[in-house]
Amino acid sequence: MLRDLHSHTTASDGSLTAKELLTLAAERGVDELAITDHDSVDSVDEAIELSSSYNVSVVPGVEISATWNSKGQDTVHIVGLQINHEHAGLQSFLKTIQSKRRDRAAEMGKRLEEAGVKGAQPDIEYLVDSQPMVCRTHLAQYLLERGEVKNFGDAFKKYLAKGGKAYVKDEWFDLEDAVAMIRQAGGIPVLAHPTRYGMGSNKLKRLIEQFKSFGGLGIETCYPNIHPGQKNLLADWSKQFELYASQGSDFHSPDKPWALLGKFAPLPEKVTPVWESPTWSHK
Repeated sequence: MLRDLHSHTTASDGSLTAKELLTLAAERGVDELAITDHDSVDSVDEAIELSSSYNVSVVPGVEISATWNSKGQDTVHIVGLQINHEHAGLQSFLKTIQSKRRDRAAEMGKRLEEAGVKGAQPDIEYLVDSQPMVCRTHLAQYLLERGEVKNFGDAFKKYLAKGGKAYVKDEWFDLEDAVAMIRQAGGIPVLAHPTRYGMGSNKLKRLIEQFKSFGGLGIETCYPNIHPGQKNLLADWSKQFELYASQGSDFHSPDKPWALLGKFAPLPEKVTPVWESPTWSHK
């Protein structure tokens, strides 16, 4: 059985609608698919409603950006699996984050204008007003379509990432709050793609320890482009800290060959898969 427990739709920064994503999942042989949009659950209802038509089981989920460490210097992502996506507290929590994202995008538009991208401020303001979610991916696409950059990497390096001309520091909830919110909504908090945060092994281990102490229940162990040695280390920590192991492609778009839906290494046998959690719903 192929389970992909990390994917995105047009409700955040994915390029496919829920229907298109399910179509692709069926084509690629995915049996169980988690919809985990950034700070949004807007595609979950549609995906669940359509799931039987594609013979794909849908796991309601979300991916929440959070701040970690005493100085608030690190942004990490927490995937919530098997959440009650209609939970009122979660809905309010996500709306607050979405508002922060819109404010940040508007300020980035202003800074793009100041950096010489003429017309960027009104263009980004229109983008913010016309859709519920604006991520840096949307701004990178805007810069690419205008011919201001050659690719997404250039967009982030030149303008959108830390040190870029239009960078604006994010203001997320603390890690502890994000984990608590997922738990309150009945979900399983999973630390997403741990090796992508640019941390050394000692710091990453501290993150996992604190995540566990806050009520975290799992860590992503298998995802695209992870080195086998890193995968084994995460598997060891999964066992050491008694955390479930999860897996997923972090799929955003078919034109990103480094993150294809359903394509990643299988979980090592020594871990306990997240779908063996007693709270996992098998519908």
